[in-house]
Amino acid sequence: MNAIEILEKTKINLSNAINEYFDSKNADPFADWSVPDALYQESRSIIKAIAKERKLTIPSFITTSRTIDEAVSDLTADIGEYDSQYTLRNIVRASFNEYIDIFEEEQLDVKIIHVKSEVPDRLTFAHIKEDLTKCDKRFADGDYSGAITSAHSLVEGVCNEIIVNITGESLKDKLDLPALFTRVRKELNLNTDNPNLEKPLKQVLSGLINIVNGLAEIRNENGDAHHRRYEVNMYHALMVINSAKTVVTFLFNTYEYQLDKGTLVKA
Repeated sequence: MNAIEILEKTKINLSNAINEYFDSKNADPFADWSVPDALYQESRSIIKAIAKERKLTIPSFITTSRTIDEAVSDLTADIGEYDSQYTLRNIVRASFNEYIDIFEEEQLDVKIIHVKSEVPDRLTFAHIKEDLTKCDKRFADGDYSGAITSAHSLVEGVCNEIIVNITGESLKDKLDLPALFTRVRKELNLNTDNPNLEKPLKQVLSGLINIVNGLAEIRNENGDAHHRRYEVNMYHALMVINSAKTVVTFLFNTYEYQLDKGTLVKA
């Protein structure tokens, strides 16, 4: 689901919730409300990120409310009974349409989703989980340069740990990320010149190599540990984070598969 779809669905859900509020005869108008708040919370993140980037004013109910029922409560707090149902729906419509128009006019069709990273507990050091959490938190907070740095640290930490688990060797000389990724691919028998690998897998590996090289370069140019050459926006950071998680998931899955198959032995 892309950003426009998320905002459109949330606009409808919130309008329906307003109708429920005024039509309900119960003490709790949301007692039977079954629509989850996940889309509303995703919309909040989108609106807050775009508003920060474009220096726009965030609708007050978006700022103060974390759930749909809280939003309806905020919207109904200072408005009279007469025709208020329609007035509130117009407020919601105008608030969301402003941001929907931005995506439509600039043809921004970016999916605001996070790739889940399947990190096995038995392999993971605490600092790797910490880097994984930092990626999402910094992105949610609008710290896009920091999110890129955390994504780089995540891939770096995973590569190091897999090497340690396979060889028992702690790397004394710190390698840059592309060299580290080359080393871990060697330990996992994932070199593109391996004659036992099928052509499609070699093509995937080539893509992952390009991702890691790009991650290293964009971190050097735009991470919070270095002077930024240009401002990082939400879409760049999201692409980097999701790409890093894809690399991490692939490495872990390959490591576990080879362990289970017996082609790899831990030190």
